[in-house]
Amino acid sequence: MDQFFDLFVVEARRKLAEYVGRRPQYDYPVEALGDRILHKRIDGGTVADLRVAGVDGGVGVVRLSNGHQVIIARAAAVGPDFIEREVKVDVAVVDSPSLAWAYLTIVESLVAIKALERRGVDVLLMDGSLYAKAMRLVHNLILTREFQNLYYVPEFVAALYALSRLIHRARELGARLVFVSKDHSFKLLKEHAVFEKLSERSREYVFQKGLSWYSVLWIRRFRKELVELYKRARRYDYEGARLLALLIAQSVTDSDLLARVLPPGHYTVPMLVGGCDAYINYKGLATVDKLVKAAEERLQDSLIFRLRESFDSDVVGRVKEALDALPKVYFFYVRLGRDDQPLLVDMPADGTRMFDGAAVKAFYPAAAVDDVAALLAQQYRDPVHYNTWLWYAHSIASMRAGQLSEYAVYIKSFAENVATARRVKLAWGI
Repeated sequence: MDQFFDLFVVEARRKLAEYVGRRPQYDYPVEALGDRILHKRIDGGTVADLRVAGVDGGVGVVRLSNGHQVIIARAAAVGPDFIEREVKVDVAVVDSPSLAWAYLTIVESLVAIKALERRGVDVLLMDGSLYAKAMRLVHNLILTREFQNLYYVPEFVAALYALSRLIHRARELGARLVFVSKDHSFKLLKEHAVFEKLSERSREYVFQKGLSWYSVLWIRRFRKELVELYKRARRYDYEGARLLALLIAQSVTDSDLLARVLPPGHYTVPMLVGGCDAYINYKGLATVDKLVKAAEERLQDSLIFRLRESFDSDVVGRVKEALDALPKVYFFYVRLGRDDQPLLVDMPADGTRMFDGAAVKAFYPAAAVDDVAALLAQQYRDPVHYNTWLWYAHSIASMRAGQLSEYAVYIKSFAENVATARRVKLAWGI
């Protein structure tokens, strides 16, 4: 018997009522952006006979009694007649929430390379957003002021390098990489559409930056400027004020927008996205050489914390090689069912570099993605089984509680044998 269910019902009813009551997006002019979101119908024809595989991973963390953590990252590539596997285990002596994610990126990239090289895969479906992975890793290299992340800069370099090698090998082997994300909170399309409309009403400098960068709200100077423009617009420009409110509202995402303007069975015209990160551009770091220099400084800080004078390999060289290999991406959404959240799809744009000194964020109708949208539609079953191979990969690679408990028992036994720990606690939530 659950001794807390009655208290849960009372508290949940109160909090959920507050949440539903203050859901603000219905007060914003979301439908007014519909003419700025270009979309196409998914071709219902058959997809060419391609060899397709899906890649997903999972992470578990076992906490030792001395506060250190054992990180277990694993990934699987699943195809019609094969399963490729990869596992990495490491002991983290410093608690860093980004480290486990970096190891997940590494194992997913490594197992994907195995599938490409050993199994002759034509299309490799990767879990997550390529743009988000690349930007998070770059940020961890240049923005790591916290001790926890500074300590693990070399591991972040390894993750970025593994991701770049995957992109490079897929290009060499003529395979297509398709990054698919079901759970996302991007606001890239929303912001671009709002800034387009605001730029037609005014030639404010911040609006022009907003059309080129994502997201200017990350920059305090622009955030304050937008709030001042909103306060001013409320006195004489009602529609402009509503657009600014929609822009600033973080609760309204691309998914909220597309749920109201993108019909089921359609996909948005891809955007070509590359080097448009607001912070990187604002700080004048939008070239490979400048990013490498910033990362090198963080690497030197990491050496101090790790009590080392130098690294065994050319870590800085790997940073440059990885950044040179990162391409711009085609960024679009696919809506398959009426009750489904749109899938976010990223694909490398061949022959491009993400950091070439030019911020890019623009619709690109010439991108050839029709067959990819059709492939995703063909493999769709329902909101849970949204893709055949990604679902199989997820069911194999995700870390379930029972499995993590078995790993913890082994770690506890081994740790006791070497007299490093007497008890083990599980850490969840990653």
